[in-house]
Amino acid sequence: MTRENRWTVAQTYEKSYWEGIAKKIAANAAEQLTWYDWKAKELDKKLGQVGYQGRTAACRVLEIGSGPIGIVTYLSWGQRVALDPLCDFYAGNPELVSLRSGEVRYLTGGGESIPFPDGHFDMVIIDNVLDHVRAAGQVLDEIHRVLKSDGRLYMELNIHTSWGCMLHSLLAALRIDKGHPYSFTRDKIRSFLETHGMSIVREWQNDYHEAREADRTSDSLKAKVKAYTGLSEFIYFALCHKTENTGAAEPRASAAAAQR
Repeated sequence: MTRENRWTVAQTYEKSYWEGIAKKIAANAAEQLTWYDWKAKELDKKLGQVGYQGRTAACRVLEIGSGPIGIVTYLSWGQRVALDPLCDFYAGNPELVSLRSGEVRYLTGGGESIPFPDGHFDMVIIDNVLDHVRAAGQVLDEIHRVLKSDGRLYMELNIHTSWGCMLHSLLAALRIDKGHPYSFTRDKIRSFLETHGMSIVREWQNDYHEAREADRTSDSLKAKVKAYTGLSEFIYFALCHKTENTGAAEPRASAAAAQR
């Protein structure tokens, strides 16, 4: 199956997922989306750790693949835009729309073709998205294009061990895992970022063994299967700035310990 078809299947999967979430919200379970607020606080904490001074009212911030709400909804700074290919679908659900902010522009579109001019944004956020897109390299190239010369990319991504990545890629190709056309290891995403003109300023990584143990002790059969097959995901975070010459990235800082 081609990656284009796999992405189409992934979008159908996303619609089904968010339809379920909307039903829970309608049943007074809006806490299903509290992780957006938590993720916004984690972003602020990480930017503070690197001394980022750009969190101002004038800062232009784009979140790609924001889902119906997005991290940007919970940021207290910046001129914020949320871009998602399913935005029109989400907009038709009043339960999801009720959680949005009037200070954020919610637009329909994909990261492969960002509807803004070159050098427009101070920061781009891409959270648990790059393994879901149609063309990951094109998304990074577009991010490079719309960032200012001193702009920053903040990325969060579920990654695998080498074995887990190989097995996960097979499951995606067989449509057993319908939501992830791409699979990454830490080394693979590092190389991918740098190839597409992103220099890693700081990176953080959660612990694979902790993620595997959490899956092993979960009540979910799916989680247990992931633990015992080596498919457990762990989270990689990177703060990057664009380089003018693609592939000419500066040396990265040492990877930090897992930070929640």
